[in-house]
Amino acid sequence: MKKNVKFGLRQLTPKVVYAIVIVILCVTAIVVGIVAAASKSKDSGEPQDTPPVIEGGGDSTPPPDNTPDDTPTKEALYFVSPVVGSVATEHAEDAPVFSITLGEWRLHTGIDILTEEDAPVYAAEDGTVSAVYKDALLGYTVEITHDEDTKTVYSNLKGEELVTMKVGDEVKSGDRIGTVGDTAITELADEAHLHFELYYKGEAKNPLDYISEESKEASLGIKE
Repeated sequence: MKKNVKFGLRQLTPKVVYAIVIVILCVTAIVVGIVAAASKSKDSGEPQDTPPVIEGGGDSTPPPDNTPDDTPTKEALYFVSPVVGSVATEHAEDAPVFSITLGEWRLHTGIDILTEEDAPVYAAEDGTVSAVYKDALLGYTVEITHDEDTKTVYSNLKGEELVTMKVGDEVKSGDRIGTVGDTAITELADEAHLHFELYYKGEAKNPLDYISEESKEASLGIKE
């Protein structure tokens, strides 16, 4: 009889141990849950996705972009009028102007300065002659590069006046580079004039925006 009782106790020992382990795990889970809940309650007033605040009152907002645009300022391009006269056809890249010669509306990338044939044409600013040629539409032309971004173009010149102007020649503002002719076949019906263009980074600009106020008044009769 005693032998059977001892055998039963040995069989129950693993069950008791298992039960104790289960109780310990349950108690541990309850404690962890209580601690987590308390921590969550303490931090509930702080949004979880709020970026950290930089010490000293700063924030994570990037600084504004103060990079200047690509439009040159009048101070940067302080040109003089290349000829004495009056503006007959203005710069028009947004709204076309009517061409008497072609009988159609066309965009006009430069300005036409009305003057007399054989009137002297001057460099609008210091620079280097970068091209001398006869354009198929605008006639004899001289191009002057003023820096790596800016150039001026003088068209409808007399061809014989270009023999003294060569690529690579250095010119100063006001140096004579040619005379007004009648070689632009797309503007033959117009009176004698200089077709003048200004380019900045390859884009045509309105030359009147960059000719000085003094030169516009003295040479073109324009008062601002």
